[in-house]
Amino acid sequence: MKNTIILFLAAAAAISCTSPMPRGDWSKVPYKALCQLMKDCKAEADDAGRNVNYAIFDYDNTTILQDVELSTMKWQIENFRFNFTPEEVPGLFLSHIPDPDTILTGAGAAGVTSRMLVADFASDYAAMMNTAGVSCGNELTAEQIKILHSMDEYLDYRVKVWGLYEGLFFTFGYDRALATVMALYHKMTYPEVDALIKEGVRAQIAKKCLKNELWESPDMGEAGKVSYMVPDGLALSREMRRLYKSLPENGIDVYVFSASMEAIVEAMACDPEFLGLDTAQVFAIRMKRDSTDFILQEYQQGYIQPYKKGKSDAIREYIAPRYDGRGPVLVGGDSNGDYSMLTSFPDMRVGLIIDKNQQESGIGDLRRQALDAENGGAPSRYVLQRRGDPQPRFRRRAASSR
Repeated sequence: MKNTIILFLAAAAAISCTSPMPRGDWSKVPYKALCQLMKDCKAEADDAGRNVNYAIFDYDNTTILQDVELSTMKWQIENFRFNFTPEEVPGLFLSHIPDPDTILTGAGAAGVTSRMLVADFASDYAAMMNTAGVSCGNELTAEQIKILHSMDEYLDYRVKVWGLYEGLFFTFGYDRALATVMALYHKMTYPEVDALIKEGVRAQIAKKCLKNELWESPDMGEAGKVSYMVPDGLALSREMRRLYKSLPENGIDVYVFSASMEAIVEAMACDPEFLGLDTAQVFAIRMKRDSTDFILQEYQQGYIQPYKKGKSDAIREYIAPRYDGRGPVLVGGDSNGDYSMLTSFPDMRVGLIIDKNQQESGIGDLRRQALDAENGGAPSRYVLQRRGDPQPRFRRRAASSR
């Protein structure tokens, strides 16, 4: 019996030594591909032991489960963490919109415009501040939040802010929608945004569940009744933590390219509690800052914003020159926002797709390639990792195989 135990432990140790990282809940195919890639790239390090290969990851719904920008925006709205006054609302939330009287698509109700949503939001905001005795820029007490959450104006304001973001996204594009997110951080410095996001991230992770929550307003104001399903919860899987740690140890440097605000992504990704990346490893939507470090509602000029094709352009400009012009050997993504960087680099050996059952042209085509290869079809560079929603974790097998 004793000899059997010794042999078992020796075999387990041998397996551990040959695998660059524990399997955990990785699906079989991506785990095998990632481990082989790390073994190959470790052998390719230069004579000084420096890594000559690199990986690029999207952040939202790839590195993490859910969207850090949206999850923390939900938390911020629920906890009323803003520095602007009711009088500032129209200027902040309408100035970036090409035509505030255009009927919005996807805003949570038919026939509404940006001007209508912002008018209701401003009115609700003023009523809540007066009723709860809230001062601009001050953190609310639990009692004040309880008062706010009991008001019809609260139910109205929260979904109309969200409807404005979504309506602008579907009507005018992501750059206009993102300006709404920027407005929420009015009169906040970079360190203040960093601290706020860290607080929101921890609160969302603590929920230990990934779900959508129905927000519905009373039939009030100019826009009337508006409803929207809002994402709730956030997670960083142990598998991605291990991958981010294992890659640099096995010949592959790691970078993040995200279409969320850079200040928001850095607040989580660069925190040692989560990934502990250096800010030089994170590229996201970069905003201007003034001389006192306030984040402005303007994009940084002269910087390639990493959104869709911009991700590929930014990789070529900012990262490839560090590696003699080579592209990444590994790219991780989840949506059509990542399609360009998943398909633009001949040097890529593995394309990791975090599966959200995407069917649309582009990312859906890559997903089908990965599935076909899994089932014995033509070999593919693309591999598919399942999610365990609503549990905040990965899943080894497809749900239908259980």
